[in-house]
Amino acid sequence: MITFTLQGNLHVASIYAGEESVPLKGAEIVAELKYLLNLLNLCWHFSKKPFPLFLEATGYSQEDVLLQKPKAGILKPAFTILTDRSTKSILLLIRGTHSIRDTLTAATGAVVPFHHTLLYEGGISDLILGYAHCGMVAAARSISKLATPCLLEALHEYPDYKLKIVGHSLGGGTAALLTYILREQQEFATAICVTFAPGLCPLRNLSSKQFVSFIILATLA
Repeated sequence: MITFTLQGNLHVASIYAGEESVPLKGAEIVAELKYLLNLLNLCWHFSKKPFPLFLEATGYSQEDVLLQKPKAGILKPAFTILTDRSTKSILLLIRGTHSIRDTLTAATGAVVPFHHTLLYEGGISDLILGYAHCGMVAAARSISKLATPCLLEALHEYPDYKLKIVGHSLGGGTAALLTYILREQQEFATAICVTFAPGLCPLRNLSSKQFVSFIILATLA
């Protein structure tokens, strides 16, 4: 467990910080934590506010929006694609559980096969065999179909930008699976994912610390 303690939050540390905890120090660690906090704020505002207010609260404008799907359907979470010029990133943000449709997606929890070939830089590939949450698999495939043309165009227009897929809760689990799906294509072989408190989506043999970061309570896995 990695714990970052701020003055005034010692009561939190007393609950979550164990004997094996490692204090986080240094400018690089602080910068990374601020970056993760910014992504978490994006997830929170996207889940809680109408889309125009979400843009206003997070400092983005309509010009930064490449694709907008703010209304969820069954097995189809709301998501958006933004350009973040400050970090040279293309952000695909997936909303967490918000509506009854999202709840039904989360409740579609049967385990289904989820096998994929992952491509890495240099053309190296891995065959990954595993199983995952049925509703999130369907959601990830739906988003992939809708988002892929937009992402290809964006990365062509901004070749030095990195694709980052971000989500919370239901959106976090879907984001992790979507990253596997996208990385089957060479154009998205460097995509990374950051998820906050994701639903249990892939089984252990699908988990990857190489390009998916799971952030749960005070833990970065």
